[in-house]
Amino acid sequence: MMDESSKLSVLQGFPVVVQLPIQWGDLDAYGHVNNLVYLKWFEAARAVYASRVGVEVLPRQNGVGAVLASISCKYLRQLSYPGNIFSGVRVVRVSIGSITLENRIADGQTGVPVAEGTCDAVLYDYAANEPVPVPDRIRAAVEELEGKSFTL
Repeated sequence: MMDESSKLSVLQGFPVVVQLPIQWGDLDAYGHVNNLVYLKWFEAARAVYASRVGVEVLPRQNGVGAVLASISCKYLRQLSYPGNIFSGVRVVRVSIGSITLENRIADGQTGVPVAEGTCDAVLYDYAANEPVPVPDRIRAAVEELEGKSFTL
């Protein structure tokens, strides 16, 4: 059995990593985790990341949230029940109006990567009902969490 740090080595450089269970209802008719579930695991890690940098996860009409402009996923290995996974997320680009994130999911038992993906999130002012430039406070929080700066 691998220790926790060895399992997480494939997620080194991902400042947010969440552990999630594989649930019986996650399986498809073939007994494997359904492909859509991987995207939900990406989303779970993105929500934690967003909360940590000041992006609203639930629109409250008084702040900046995010909407996905695009998402991709490369499936590397199958998963089945029972088990757990680690879902990591990091920012790889910040532009004037969007943020590009990278996700990686690792098998909780072996630490082997099982999926990788990217997404582009546009920041959105729900009160004004329009996209907005990435606010300086959010850019600063991302840079602090990532430990690096992003140039336009």
